[in-house]
Amino acid sequence: MATIKKSIGKLNAKIVTTCIVGFVLSYYAYYVELAKEEDDSYEAVCDINEHVSCTKAFSSKYGKGFGIIPETSFFYAPNSIYGLIFYLLVAILSISNEHVTSALVVTLEICANLGTLYLAYILYKLSNICVVCVSLYIVNATLLTLALKKQRKLPQNNGTNKKKRSK
Repeated sequence: MATIKKSIGKLNAKIVTTCIVGFVLSYYAYYVELAKEEDDSYEAVCDINEHVSCTKAFSSKYGKGFGIIPETSFFYAPNSIYGLIFYLLVAILSISNEHVTSALVVTLEICANLGTLYLAYILYKLSNICVVCVSLYIVNATLLTLALKKQRKLPQNNGTNKKKRSK
């Protein structure tokens, strides 16, 4: 049992560390988007050429609200804001070793990876490679893998192991 707890602790550390990487990348994406809005001549480090440009992805119509949320909506915000919230939420939830919380993290990660597939398709449609975006796709795949490993290692306590109290 001690080795399982130690193993789960290591997985928690890996998940939180990966979330920090995702958070930093999302923050950088937000910074690039703001800098480009303030100064049209701004060139980000990740803008290598016309086909390898994170600014092109961030400033496209898909860079806010995933291209599907109407501009008039309260939820119309840069995708990077969603990333910041998402990675913070997953990091906080992953600290818990409850089976139900772990299942929620796995569900969130599945949704994130479905979103990754959608956004990767958008990059293809834009004929663009976004280094930050692709890095975030790798972060999401890594988080899903780690969350699934943790979910499998957690003991399922469905009440069968509890001792009955005698009156």
